[in-house]
Amino acid sequence: MTREVVVAAAQMGPIALDDSRKDVVVRQIDLLHRAVGLGAELVVFPELALTTFFPRWWADDLATTDHFYETAMPSADTQPLFDEAARLGVGFALGYAERLLDDDGQTAHRYNTMIMVERDARVVGHFRKVHVPGHDDHQPDRAFQHAERRYFEPGPDGF
Repeated sequence: MTREVVVAAAQMGPIALDDSRKDVVVRQIDLLHRAVGLGAELVVFPELALTTFFPRWWADDLATTDHFYETAMPSADTQPLFDEAARLGVGFALGYAERLLDDDGQTAHRYNTMIMVERDARVVGHFRKVHVPGHDDHQPDRAFQHAERRYFEPGPDGF
């Protein structure tokens, strides 16, 4: 017995530093509609699909980058994506910056995370990136940093 699943790779295009999360989600919803129109049952968004790829800029104080991270998923800004996916009956995979908080509300961990969302909008799995490339020190001679190691720690669960 075979089963075919049509998967769509959602090419986001650039996300500017000042693009709002709500604007990005509107774009993602449009991509969901386009993918479903082509028969997709699963839409895969890239890593850090809710923000610009912020590790290319250096921040001395990580707290100044907290707005790039999600502390809940779905969040108020991403809920419309989940709602529309459920309405359309399409699953999706979404990459984002995740900031886990401790019991006191302080940052405990920062991960580059991918979640798998079922067609009814339930989060059914997650993966926190294990191999974090780039550097964690400031390299001001570079036109752009590749400071993923500054902003994310390796996921604890392995492959």
